[in-house]
Amino acid sequence: MEYDLLEKREFENWLVKLRRDFHRYPEPGWLEYRTTVRIIEELEQMGLPVIWGKDLYAADCRLGLPEPEEDQAAVRRAIEETKREDLIARMAGGFTGAMAVIEGKQEGPAVGIRVDIDSNELEEAEAPDHRPAREGFASVHRGNMHGCGHDGHAAIGLGAARILCANREKLGGTVYLFFQSAEEGGRGAQAVVKKGLLSNLDYFYGGHIGINQAPFGTISASTYGFMAGTKFDVEFCGRASHAGKAPEEGANAIAAAAGAVLNLLAISRSGKGISRVNVGKIQGGSGRNVIPDYALLKAETRGGSPEVSAYMFERAMSVCRGAAQMYDCDVKCRIMGESRNAECNGEMVRFVVRSAAELREIKEIIPASDMGAGENITFMMNEVSRQGGQTTFMLLGADIKAPHHSSKFDFDERVIPLAARLFAKLALDLKSEKRK
Repeated sequence: MEYDLLEKREFENWLVKLRRDFHRYPEPGWLEYRTTVRIIEELEQMGLPVIWGKDLYAADCRLGLPEPEEDQAAVRRAIEETKREDLIARMAGGFTGAMAVIEGKQEGPAVGIRVDIDSNELEEAEAPDHRPAREGFASVHRGNMHGCGHDGHAAIGLGAARILCANREKLGGTVYLFFQSAEEGGRGAQAVVKKGLLSNLDYFYGGHIGINQAPFGTISASTYGFMAGTKFDVEFCGRASHAGKAPEEGANAIAAAAGAVLNLLAISRSGKGISRVNVGKIQGGSGRNVIPDYALLKAETRGGSPEVSAYMFERAMSVCRGAAQMYDCDVKCRIMGESRNAECNGEMVRFVVRSAAELREIKEIIPASDMGAGENITFMMNEVSRQGGQTTFMLLGADIKAPHHSSKFDFDERVIPLAARLFAKLALDLKSEKRK
C-alpha cells in the first residue's frame, strides 16, 4: 500500500528529528515529562484527542515510583525545558505518557497499538565512534540514556498516527495509540490495564527495535519466550555501633545483604523451565569504622512459566529472610515491577505476515522469534486475549551498533519510518479482518 498523502522525504526527516530530540533528552520511567509534552504537542497538531495524566492510569497500580524529591526535580527540569507548566502540572507525581484516539471514516474494529517511551539509567558514551556523540544528539541528562530504542518507538508511534490521520477515509473503526511510560522494570502497563482502557479491543500489537540483532528490512511477525518476572528491592535494617570498641553491639546489615547476594545467585534452578536471578545493585553503610545499620539490594527473578517465576521469587524471599535472621537484622521487601508470560495469537500473526509482505522495504518476514526476556506489554496482551481479542508483538530489524542497555547502543534510523508504515498499514488493513 502506498502512502501518497505524505511526502516521503519530509516524513522520514521529521521522524529522525523526533527520535534524536527524544534521544537527547532521555527520561526514566514515571519521569518522562518533557517526552510526554512533546508527544502531546505533536498529537494535538494532528488534531487528535489525547488522554493523559490521571485519566491514563489506575494510580495505585503504578509500580516502582521514584522518590518525591526525584519527581519534583524532574518536573522542574521539564518545565524549564518545555515552558509548558500548564501540561506538566497535570501529570506531576508520575502520571506521564499519553493515549491518542484516531477515529476512521469507515466502520471497523477497535485496534490498540502500544509504544514505550522511557529511557535507561545509563551514562551515554562520549567516544567519537558513537554516532549520537559525534553528531550532537547524545544525552544531556547525565545518568540517563535511551539505550533500548524507546526513543525510536516514540517516534514510530507518532509516525503511525500521522499516516493514519492522513488516511482517515480508508481507516475502519478506531485506533487507540498508547505511549506507555515505565516499561523498563515492568512498571507501567499494569496501571493502564487496571484503568480499563483496553476494554473491548479487537486487535492489539506492538514491537521492539533491534532484538535478536536482525538486519534492517527483517521483521518477526510474532515472539515467544516472554519471561515472567518480579523486580524487587530488599532493605536490611540492623544496628549501628563502633566497629572497634563494641562490634558485638551492632547488627551488620551489609553482612546480611552480602549473604543474601551469594545465596540468591545460588538458588537451585527448576527442572520445569528456564529461570533467572540477578542482583543488579547493592548499597549501604556510612563509614569504615561503623557497623552498618542499613543495606539495600535491587534484584530480580524470572521464569519461563508462571510456575517457575513464582518458585524463583519465593526462594529469593526465603533466602533474604534467612540472611537477615543470621545477622540479627530486620528485612523488608518492596515489589518494584513485574512481567508476565504471554502468547501471540496465530490468526493475528498470519495476518501480519500477509500485510507486511506488501511493504517493499521489508525483505524478510520471520513468523516467530524467541524474545528471551521480559516485556511489560504482556499485561496488555493478556488482557486483550482474555477478552477474546487478537494480539502480537513484533521484532523490528535495525542493525544495532551495540547491545541493548549499553552505553553505545544505537540503531539504523531507517527502521523508524518503516515501522511507522507497518504499524499504520496493519491498522488500515484490519478493517477487512473478521472481528471477534
